[in-house]
Amino acid sequence: MVPEYDWEGKCVEGASVIQRGDELFMFYAGSYNNAPQQVGVAKSSDGIEWKKLSTQPFLANGKPGEWNSSESGHPHIFNDSNGKTHLFYQGNNNKGKNWFISNIEVFWNEEGPFLKK
Repeated sequence: MVPEYDWEGKCVEGASVIQRGDELFMFYAGSYNNAPQQVGVAKSSDGIEWKKLSTQPFLANGKPGEWNSSESGHPHIFNDSNGKTHLFYQGNNNKGKNWFISNIEVFWNEEGPFLKK
């Protein structure tokens, strides 16, 4: 994959893939650290050809002053033993002077993953 959208900056990287039924979903980082980096999602039926699900980030960086205003990036998608899906990611609000790891529950419907707002 290559960057296509402004929020993806000059790179897409750090992919983590999960299978749901017959489809694969790739959670990837768009842009470099603190540029800001944000998380996108792409879908594939064969693991070779991928289609991005949105022109916007799946998980954006935070607003000014929030703990992840510099980035929400380096995603890892994980199914727990209770059937819940968690997206782990790193964030910071000081251009990388320190890092925090967090996670958010990901939900699924027939269109793919979504976050509850």
